[in-house]
Amino acid sequence: MKYWLAFIGSSPFAVINTIWAACREEGYVPEHVEFFTNRELKEEWKDTVGNWVPTLLEKYGVIDPLYSTEDIVETDFQDIYAKYRSFFSEIGENDEVAVDITPGRKYMSAISMEVGLEMGVDHVYYMHLSDNRYQNSPYPLIPKHRHALIDMKKEFYDNTSVGEDE
Repeated sequence: MKYWLAFIGSSPFAVINTIWAACREEGYVPEHVEFFTNRELKEEWKDTVGNWVPTLLEKYGVIDPLYSTEDIVETDFQDIYAKYRSFFSEIGENDEVAVDITPGRKYMSAISMEVGLEMGVDHVYYMHLSDNRYQNSPYPLIPKHRHALIDMKKEFYDNTSVGEDE
């Protein structure tokens, strides 16, 4: 099974577009998505993600994608870390896992990347936008030269020459 793990922040399309780009550009189509949400987050932002993501995954061939959210307390870093780690207890040896560090606060992205790499995820995705005008636009409406999907794990950690003297 392919898993996707991310936070939902105040820009729903930061969540939606990264999954969309991973499906379209990388062929990574998750069957199970897990989102952590701040209890203070507006319900409409959660609803936007909750409506778009399952529909998007169905368009990429996933019938009845598994979709779940878990509330977190934004300032409880230890709990966020523990919940993030506990997610990995349900992952099988042959499963593939992607974490998305695009949405959410900086420390959430740091926790996502740290735990993800520690637990051996396959992908650490970041969707870079070079023009903030497209921050809350659907992926197909963002000009190709204005965004880049970066797999941070592939870019920096799967390259054995990173950090070595030449």
